[in-house]
Amino acid sequence: MLAVACMLVGSGLFASSARAGDLDLEDDPQDAKKAEEPKTHAAADDMPMSPAPFATIRPHAYSLPECLALAERNHPNLWAARARLAGVHAQLDEAKYTPYSFWSANSTFGVLPRLGGTPFYNAVPRSILNQGLGSGYEPFLQFGVRGNIPLYTFGKIESIKRAAEAQVRFSEWDLEKVRQQVRIDVRRAYFGLMLARDALYIANEVLGQLNKAIEGTVRKLEAGDTSVEEPDKLRLEIYKDELNARVAEARKGEAFANAALRFLTGVQTAFDIPDEPLRRPTNTLGPVVRYLTAARLFRPDVNLARAGVAARKAQVEFARAQLFPNIGVGVGFSYAIAPSATPQNTAWIGDPYNGFGAGFAFGVEWGLDLLPKQARLSGAESQLEEARSLERLALGGVAVEVENAYAGAIEAKAREENWDRAEHRAKRWISNAQDAIDLGTKDERYLIEPLRSYVFARANHVQALMDFNVALSVLAQVTGWDAAAPQDS
Repeated sequence: MLAVACMLVGSGLFASSARAGDLDLEDDPQDAKKAEEPKTHAAADDMPMSPAPFATIRPHAYSLPECLALAERNHPNLWAARARLAGVHAQLDEAKYTPYSFWSANSTFGVLPRLGGTPFYNAVPRSILNQGLGSGYEPFLQFGVRGNIPLYTFGKIESIKRAAEAQVRFSEWDLEKVRQQVRIDVRRAYFGLMLARDALYIANEVLGQLNKAIEGTVRKLEAGDTSVEEPDKLRLEIYKDELNARVAEARKGEAFANAALRFLTGVQTAFDIPDEPLRRPTNTLGPVVRYLTAARLFRPDVNLARAGVAARKAQVEFARAQLFPNIGVGVGFSYAIAPSATPQNTAWIGDPYNGFGAGFAFGVEWGLDLLPKQARLSGAESQLEEARSLERLALGGVAVEVENAYAGAIEAKAREENWDRAEHRAKRWISNAQDAIDLGTKDERYLIEPLRSYVFARANHVQALMDFNVALSVLAQVTGWDAAAPQDS
C-alpha cells in the first residue's frame, strides 16, 4: 500500500519544486564511524564554514488563470491556427474583389519620324519607318484602359462569397479547438504539479511519524524492553526506505512537469506556481442535459461540421450557376498622341497614333462545356452529402463523449468524497494510537497499521482530487463550455 502513496506522482505531469526538507534524518553508519575518528587536520576542520546561499528573488508564482493566458498567448499550435485563419480571411477578400477586378491597362511610348498624308494620299514612303534615328523624330504616347462589370451571373458571385465565409468560420472553430486542447493540457500539468507537491508533503508528514516511532523503538531496545523486538525496528526502517525511494520518483516527475509547463506557457525562467494543496472544485455539477445542450452550441467539432455543410452548399450553388451565362458591361477608354504623325479624320479608318475614344457595350459570355459542368455539379452534391453525414456523426459522437465525461466526473466526485472521509478517520486512528504509545499502553508496532491506512487514504484522496479537477476540465473540453472547468487553482 505504501507504493500507492507515491506511484501516483509518476504517471502524470508534475512541475515546480516542493520544499519537502531533509527526509532522511538518520545518520549513515559510516559517517558516524568517521565522526568518532580523531581529526588529523584540526586547523582545516576548525575553519568556519560560510553560510549556505539563499535565494533573494523568488520566481513569480503563476496561478492557473495566468498559466492559461500565457499558453494562449505563446503556444506554437495557436500561432499556427491564427496564421491559417489569416490566410482564409485573405481568401475571403479575394472572393469579394475578384469578380470586379477584370480590368487592364496598357501603354506604349517612344519616338516616330515625320508621317504625313492620308489613307488615299501617301506623302511618306514606307521605308521611312525602318530608318535609323535622325532628324524629324518626335515622341508619341498611347494609353488605354478596358474592363468588364458583371451585372448578373446567376448566383456565381454570391455563392463563392458564401463558400469563403464558411471557410472563415471553419478556421475560427479550428482555432477554438486548438485553444481548448491547449487549455486542457495546461490544466492537466497544473493539477499534476499540485498532486506531486502534495505527495511530497504526505511523505514528509509520514516520515516524521516514522522517525519518531523508530527513535522510540531504539530507546526501548537499548533499555532492554521486551515489548519490542529487533524485527519491529527493521519493519519501520524498511517502510521508511520504501517511502524515500518513492519520493525520488516523485521528484523525477516533478522535473518533467516543470519542463512541460514552461513549454506550454512559454516562460523559460523563474517559473513557479503557488504552493497550495489540491482543493475540491467549487463547480456544481448540473444535469447531463445541460452539458449536452452546451456541446451542441459550443463544441468546436459540431460547429466545424456545420461550417463544412454551409461551404459545400455554396459550392453546389456555384457549380449549378456555372451552367448559365454571365451578363455584363464592357467598358473601354483609349488615348493616343503623336505630334509627328498627321491626324486622320476618316470615320472608317482607325488612327493608331492620334485619337481619343471611350465607350461601353452590353455582352454575354457563356461557356458551352455543359457536360463537364454537369459532372462537376454532381461531384459537389456528393461532397455536400458527405458533409451532412459527418455533421450527424459529429452530433452523435459528441453526445457519447459528453455522457462519458459526465459519468467520469460523477465517479471522481463520489470517490473524492469517500476518500476524504477515510482520510479523516485514519487521522483519528493515528491520533488514538499515538496517545496509547505516549501513555505506554501500546508500543510503536501499534502505529504501523494506522500509518499505512493514512498513507493509503491520503494518497488516494489527493489522486481523487486531481481526477475530479481533470474530469471537470475534460467535461469542459468535450462540451466546448469552458465555464464547466475549475476556474481557480
